[in-house]
Amino acid sequence: MSGTVITDLRRRGAVDPGRLLAGPLRGVGLQRLDPGRRTEVAADGVEHALYVTAGSGLAELPEGAVHPNQPDQPERAEAGLPLVEGTAIVLPLGSRTVLTAGTAGLEYFHAVLAVPPSSEEGDPR
Repeated sequence: MSGTVITDLRRRGAVDPGRLLAGPLRGVGLQRLDPGRRTEVAADGVEHALYVTAGSGLAELPEGAVHPNQPDQPERAEAGLPLVEGTAIVLPLGSRTVLTAGTAGLEYFHAVLAVPPSSEEGDPR
């Protein structure tokens, strides 16, 4: 198994895969939010993939955000998207969400992916 690296993310936390991989993966790790805690995840220059491994919570649009399918109306969803074990969220370039942990807290695997620059004029990628 030459070149193979095994990392226990529960013991080590986040890992920089750029030391081993040449692809777009820029960061991986397990993240934890204590009960009731909130964090904003913004896809500014990168994209994010999140997978809930334990606990529960909500994913909501940030305050004042505009829903991409209804740009003329600010989206104010009352409940947000429920997060439970096994839920996956992908945040494409330019999007953002606020994660709020439920009463048991929230644990999720978080991958950050680089977005290559686009050669097309006007395309944010």
